[in-house]
Amino acid sequence: MIMPAKIARAFLCWVFMAGAALGQGQAQAETKFAAGLSWVNEDGTVLTITAVAPNGLLTGSVTTQAGCGAKKPQALTGWYFGAGAGGALTFSVNWEGCNSVTTWSAQYSNATGSFRALWHLAIASAPAWNGIVAGAHTFVMQPSKK
Repeated sequence: MIMPAKIARAFLCWVFMAGAALGQGQAQAETKFAAGLSWVNEDGTVLTITAVAPNGLLTGSVTTQAGCGAKKPQALTGWYFGAGAGGALTFSVNWEGCNSVTTWSAQYSNATGSFRALWHLAIASAPAWNGIVAGAHTFVMQPSKK
C-alpha cells in the first residue's frame, strides 16, 4: 500500500524534474543591436558602435590587429535595420593612409548578440585581378566594460 506522503513526494519530484527539463529550452536574454556595444572577430579585429541614429545610420570604429593601420581605430559609417529576431547591417572603413576601403555586410542575431559578416577590401590602384579581396568573419559581442 502506497502512503499519501510518498505519493505527494513522488508527485513533487516529478513536477520539479519536468520543470527543470522545460527550463532547458528557455531562450536567453536577447541583446538588441545598440550604440555602446563592441564585438571582436576571430582575427582580433574590434568593432565598436558609438551611435545608431533613428534612421539606422551607424558610426563607430574598427581596430584591426594586422596589416596597414593595425591597432589604430579607424572611423566607420554604415546602416542598420532591425526586424524581429535581429537585423541587417552594413558598414565601411576608409583605411587612413592605407589606400584601401573595406565594406562588410551582415545579419545580426539578437539571440546570440553576434553576427557573421562578408567583407570586400578594395585597393586603390589600376584595376587588377587581385585588387579586391573578399572573406567572412564572425563577430562576437565583447563583455561590457562597466
